Amino acid sequence: MKTAREIHNGNKVRNNLPLHKLFGWAVRLMLTGFCWSLYGGNFLAWFIGLWIAKELIIGIIRFVRGCLISILSIAAVIGIIIWLLML
Repeated sequence: MKTAREIHNGNKVRNNLPLHKLFGWAVRLMLTGFCWSLYGGNFLAWFIGLWIAKELIIGIIRFVRGCLISILSIAAVIGIIIWLLML
């Protein structure tokens, strides 16, 4: 199921978004509303803050994943070299 595909129901046209995208937006909206009601801040500022926090967390996860892939790749290459030398 592609998000770019559209469903035509009579005169209505709506995007066919996956459920997890809608769920993610709903969670962000609830968190934004909660923080906004707690501290009385600007609604748009909370959206920007949540976006920055999400980007920071995704960046950290990508960095750790890249480090793990690099370590495992080096270990595999060294393992193959040792295996070839033992033949």
